[in-house]
Amino acid sequence: MEQLCKNIYSFPVVLPNSPLKAIHIYVITGENGSYVLDTGYNMKESKESMIAGLKELGLQIKDVSLIVTHLHSDHSGLISDFYEEGCDIYTSDEDGKLLEITATGEYWNKSLDLITKYGIEEEFDVTDNPGYKYQLSSQFEYTALKEGDTIDIGEYCFEVLDLVGHTPGHIGLYERKHKILFCADTILNTITPNITFWGFEYKNMLERYLNTIHKLKKLDVDYCFSTHRDQVTDHKVRIDEITEHHFERLAEVFNSLEDGKEYTIRNIASNITWRIRANSWDDFPPAQKYFASGETMAHVELLVNYGYVNMREINGVLYFSKKKSNIDDIRDKINIQS
Repeated sequence: MEQLCKNIYSFPVVLPNSPLKAIHIYVITGENGSYVLDTGYNMKESKESMIAGLKELGLQIKDVSLIVTHLHSDHSGLISDFYEEGCDIYTSDEDGKLLEITATGEYWNKSLDLITKYGIEEEFDVTDNPGYKYQLSSQFEYTALKEGDTIDIGEYCFEVLDLVGHTPGHIGLYERKHKILFCADTILNTITPNITFWGFEYKNMLERYLNTIHKLKKLDVDYCFSTHRDQVTDHKVRIDEITEHHFERLAEVFNSLEDGKEYTIRNIASNITWRIRANSWDDFPPAQKYFASGETMAHVELLVNYGYVNMREINGVLYFSKKKSNIDDIRDKINIQS
């Protein structure tokens, strides 16, 4: 347990079988109640960590309200446990709706379509996805939060931020007076957040993510609290590093394409570099193949949208080829609102 600021605490909840190892859970206490940000997986070990952390603060699950920053199972898996204890649940309407269809199984039908689009249907099954394995166990009722809403907790007044990018409805909290930012998975230190393709109904998520982090760069922040690995010490410097990473990745993806050839997402993803302990694409765990394919698709989609790459679909599989000879002008073209 660590006290970060007055009445703001953090403790880890373990994420077994995950490269992330743990999630930082934040608790904000006040005379008008206590709020927990995110949950961990829907599994015994995560729940025990949650109960133990709350106990150190003299709290039980039934004593708190829950804010879910986004739908990923390491952040939402225990929602049903909080809901069954009578807790108020808050999340964005966009991710809340996606969580509803996760609980009914409909969400995973969409994943089957993506697996086909990427060309990895023989290498990955939805049951390999930790989001499937450790998802919430039942539907729940929630209060939808949107950009500009405020939550008063003791001496703090937190503004809700729309942080679209890592998920379609990712939210954060900002306390202007005390310069505190809860950014969840939007800004991470030592690793870059996974920006994936969510389907063509969610257009150009990579560009939207870049605009989100550049919006955060304008904020006056003394404390930047993210949910994995080391804490962010200078959010502006880290945003610049993440932005540069994505420009380098766009160039790597584009340069992996040879003139006159067509590629599936699997072809591209297996020929670019990844920070993973595997000698080759064949050695990737199935879930990592899915995550790598989704991230590759997010970058390729941007290149398609800006006219650098052609795309066509044959029998449900997407194929890509070079349309231009280089992407030297891409930094000037991408519409980042600085």
